[in-house]
Amino acid sequence: MTRFFHCCLAFALFSCNEQPAAQAVRATVPVEHIIATKDQQARRAQSEAYCKAHGIPIYSNPNAMFTESEAETTLRTKDQIVDRALALCFIGLKSEGLSPERLAEIDKAYGITRKLTPVERAYVTAAHPTGQQRRDANWRYESLHVLLWSLGYVDTLSYPGAMCDVAHDAAIIHDLSASQFRQLAKLRSKKEILDQADLILRLDWACYDARLAQKPIPGNLSTDIVLERHHSLNWLIRYENQEWDDVSTDT
Repeated sequence: MTRFFHCCLAFALFSCNEQPAAQAVRATVPVEHIIATKDQQARRAQSEAYCKAHGIPIYSNPNAMFTESEAETTLRTKDQIVDRALALCFIGLKSEGLSPERLAEIDKAYGITRKLTPVERAYVTAAHPTGQQRRDANWRYESLHVLLWSLGYVDTLSYPGAMCDVAHDAAIIHDLSASQFRQLAKLRSKKEILDQADLILRLDWACYDARLAQKPIPGNLSTDIVLERHHSLNWLIRYENQEWDDVSTDT
């Protein structure tokens, strides 16, 4: 099924998807010389094996580009992730044109307004949101998917070449009250989340490297999905202690 059909189903639950802004080629962070811990080395080896299996180039410098070790990482709390997931679902629904009256009901039921970031609040309160604001909000469904996975509501993060099932993800929230959604969430382990953060770092680097060389994106990756996952996972592991609107996806 197409993304449009899935979005329509999500819309129906609470009552398509265009391309986000073209991403500028990001400069990579300066080359480091890291003395990696055992868990960093194991995580990198696992990610590189995954890349090789999917025909994706590997970053060759053995002393650079690692995620933080488990000992150095403090994840976002379950409550913070729950709040973020609810906010992302809300702006996604708004991007589909849900009526102001229905949005107000959802806001009241889930306490959305206080969970929005400044960028999200600007979109939600704009009398005439721009097309770009709408597209960006709609693509946040992919970020919502990552957060639902981190909370145990989604079993696995599949290969980032096809869009998530928006209707399924929206139904998870729709079918639960705010308190139920929070109580039933089970935060995944630090290792599981760091494993995915390391993998997406390498997949995003491969996309960046291909753009820089003006080559096709390898492995049929979706650069937009990769970017949304990278953003979400960096937020989850508190990369550079950046808040949601400011999260960078350095490679």
